[in-house]
Amino acid sequence: DIVPPNLSEAEKDDPRARNRIVQALYDRMAKARPANLARADRGDLITIGNTEDDFDKLADCDWIVEVIIEQLAPKQALVERLEKVRKPGAIVSSNTSGIPIKDIVANASDEFKAHFLGTHFFNPPRYLKLLEIIPTEHTSPEVVDFMVGFGRDVLGKGVVVCKDTPNFIANRFIAIVGS
Repeated sequence: DIVPPNLSEAEKDDPRARNRIVQALYDRMAKARPANLARADRGDLITIGNTEDDFDKLADCDWIVEVIIEQLAPKQALVERLEKVRKPGAIVSSNTSGIPIKDIVANASDEFKAHFLGTHFFNPPRYLKLLEIIPTEHTSPEVVDFMVGFGRDVLGKGVVVCKDTPNFIANRFIAIVGS
């Protein structure tokens, strides 16, 4: 996702050089033991790219998961960019662990808000079964129902629908137990 800084002029035009950070992370993930992928033989379904060169490819996606730094301003800036390329009806979710979902889409259109929610996976998601679904007051009930079913039936997660409160359910519980 990150184009390396300080590329030579020749490297700036070379997709392999521009994607070398992401490629290295993919290679490390593919070799990890225990495996990060449920089906290592399906790694071909992952497309390597970066947000400078490949952002428009998100227009083909039915579900886009935002997983960037835990700061509100970058998340809002990403939503602004996504709104320009996302196809109508595509679901967008944030994997934030504590930023209010409603704040992330505060400046988005009503149509975008209707298809936006939190999907808080726990690390490592391949092995941890909990998925918190966090709708806002603007999230379409059909989107919530779809994501609950998808999380449960396709991803094999134990799904909990949470209110958009600080740290949702599990992190609040962990904070209480840990104190």
